[in-house]
Amino acid sequence: MKYVRFKHFFIIGFIFLLAACAKETSYESGANLFGPSGGSLKDSLGDCKGIVVKGKYSADSVLTDSNFILIQVTITSPGNYSIYSDTANGFWFRDSGYSVAGNQTLKIRGYGKPILPLNTDFDITYNNSVCSFTVSLITPPSVNIYRDYFPTTIGSNWAYDIAGFTDTLHIDASNKDSIIGGNTYRVFYGFRGTTFRDTGFYRKVGNNYFRYDALDMNSGKLELLYLKDDQPILNQWISPIANTVYNNIPTEIRMSYTLLSVHQPRVVNGISFDSVIQVRNDLQYKIVGTFQTIQTFTTYFAKNVGVIELDVPGVYNQRIRRWKVY
Repeated sequence: MKYVRFKHFFIIGFIFLLAACAKETSYESGANLFGPSGGSLKDSLGDCKGIVVKGKYSADSVLTDSNFILIQVTITSPGNYSIYSDTANGFWFRDSGYSVAGNQTLKIRGYGKPILPLNTDFDITYNNSVCSFTVSLITPPSVNIYRDYFPTTIGSNWAYDIAGFTDTLHIDASNKDSIIGGNTYRVFYGFRGTTFRDTGFYRKVGNNYFRYDALDMNSGKLELLYLKDDQPILNQWISPIANTVYNNIPTEIRMSYTLLSVHQPRVVNGISFDSVIQVRNDLQYKIVGTFQTIQTFTTYFAKNVGVIELDVPGVYNQRIRRWKVY
């Protein structure tokens, strides 16, 4: 019996201990651990208190712990709070916790990922009060993509219809460069259908376009200035001279270039181009001491596209079918 009475006394005492602890935390200190707090984002005059935006915000960058706002809140009764904004431009702000009474500065974290590099307005809510603020996004530095009459950007590619062939000619600007004679050329690869056909080397300096190539099957390769995009109509220039063989006779060869038209519209394969330069190419061999034109062909270059047509009358015609320039 004594044992039973002692056991009952211990249990009763433990219950009273719990009650005393509960009384001390819940009533004597005035805390309300599990209930909502009371308060507002506005002062006694109804004006919104301060909101400070922290962190850097960029389009297409996920927000981190460094992206948050500091907001001034008047807590009239302690307890749990939940402060949240609307969602705008792909991101938002939200946080919750416990606060004692008084004027408090609360940290509200940001979430999501901004979509556009635009300053974004938000409404933020606590209890029945709503305030507004703006997040300034970093404007990405402008990237000047310089487009020209023969783009050499990596991955750019072109497809051409070739008269007399069922397969198209496909040309790719590779990610490789080649240094020749101290100059850096972008490497191009050409395919007809799925068959590899040729490798080309191209570069540009100012308004002048160069390729490293041979003028015919019997001459060595040299640098050829094949286009000038800032010259007036009828401007002419001549390539360096190379040694070759013509009709089994050793001789010399060169190319003469003439701008026949500049910045003119042209339709190729039903596609309209509005800024085209037309160049006449006269392939000349030295015969009996004088350079004579043996073959003439014409190339057409469109701004932001490249070669849109190459025509060797009665021999060869290459017309653009599609292109992708990066």
